[in-house]
Amino acid sequence: MAFKVDVETLDPVRRRLTVEVPAEIVAAELKREFAELARSAKVPGFRPGRVPRHMLERMFGDRVRAEVYARLIQHSYAEVLEKEGVAAVGQPEIATEETAPGAALRYRATVEVKPEVCVDGYDGLAVERPILRVADADVDGYLERLRASLAQLIPVSDRTQIAGGDVVTLDYEVQSDGRLMGRGERREIEIGNNGFPPGFDERLIGANVGTTVEFDLTYPPDHAVAELAGKTVHLRTVLHAIAKKELPPLDDEFAKDHGECSTLVELRQRVRLQLEEEAARHADELMRRAVVAELAKGQDVPVPNALVQRRAQALAEEVLYGWQQRRGRLKDEAEARAHLRKELEPRALEQVKVALVLEAIARQEGLSVSDEDIDAHVRSLAQSAGTAAERVRALYESPEARQQLRGQMLQARAVDLVVSRARITDVEAPSHVADVTQSG
Repeated sequence: MAFKVDVETLDPVRRRLTVEVPAEIVAAELKREFAELARSAKVPGFRPGRVPRHMLERMFGDRVRAEVYARLIQHSYAEVLEKEGVAAVGQPEIATEETAPGAALRYRATVEVKPEVCVDGYDGLAVERPILRVADADVDGYLERLRASLAQLIPVSDRTQIAGGDVVTLDYEVQSDGRLMGRGERREIEIGNNGFPPGFDERLIGANVGTTVEFDLTYPPDHAVAELAGKTVHLRTVLHAIAKKELPPLDDEFAKDHGECSTLVELRQRVRLQLEEEAARHADELMRRAVVAELAKGQDVPVPNALVQRRAQALAEEVLYGWQQRRGRLKDEAEARAHLRKELEPRALEQVKVALVLEAIARQEGLSVSDEDIDAHVRSLAQSAGTAAERVRALYESPEARQQLRGQMLQARAVDLVVSRARITDVEAPSHVADVTQSG
């Protein structure tokens, strides 16, 4: 189709497109639509296919014109974007002018676009790389976590009262303002090590198996789940059973059975080496984050709100998924999703800004990611996925998923380039290796 188009720059992230669809195209579409309608419309006094156009106009004209105009706007808008090279990042705001019979269709579409970003000052950024030393306590902590993961649960039969260190089998429900926030059935929870907020363990210690215990608790302001941070909730627990953990002795036999080492000394050496490698990787990751933070700090980038909202939605879905995995489904997911999206907007804004800066650096430096690079990365992801390898390969057969992966890889290469040119200083940091490797 041939359209008259005017593109107006409203600001760095918004364009207004004024589009005119020629009168002859509008007339042809209306004629075709009314012809289709005439074949199926049931009008008293007329046989199917014999209803006059003026009669159809009077009875169905508003509806037909609305449908035709909507279709013409949809098709012409997509064509105009491509022809004019407008990289829209969200849904447009459409305003249609009053259209007289036989006239052209005129409308305005206001849409957000990616800004034209030019980055400078990214050579020679000064950042620190924190070196985490591995202490004997870190090795001890790793081995203790390994022992705990191999512990056997021994039912307690000589008492019914819950004590510190017990593993309690219970059902629970968490409510806030009368709304169910989470629930679990037959969950095994260790008193003193369970992730519930302060006060939870104290309320259960001394309670008896077979009873129901209800109480209120307040989550810390910095709780990982934004929806619960700082909130007072009501918990209802049903206590079913108690058990004690029996840990295997930490000796040479343990090293042989669970560490593939001949002696405990050899196992400790292997663990230390593993923690040192993990600490080095963590130090590199902290340094890369520092580089990205320093890079973003020095750039003034206009950010489209559509991209921020899209990223905030993705972050909210990640938080909700994690919450549901740990605590079960929420009663009102829509409300929780909306609350989380609002809470996560500042983080989303920063992440979108960083992405725009890295994309600009990649463009300025001529970086690229080939189809062969993507194929190799997908093979690596599939290999790491184990039994889910086929699912991973199937996912990246989608052009959209491949394009998203290309963008992520391109941004990573831009970070690599900035890191390679940064002034990095190694600094001694307190040993937090045990915290870094909590997963063992």
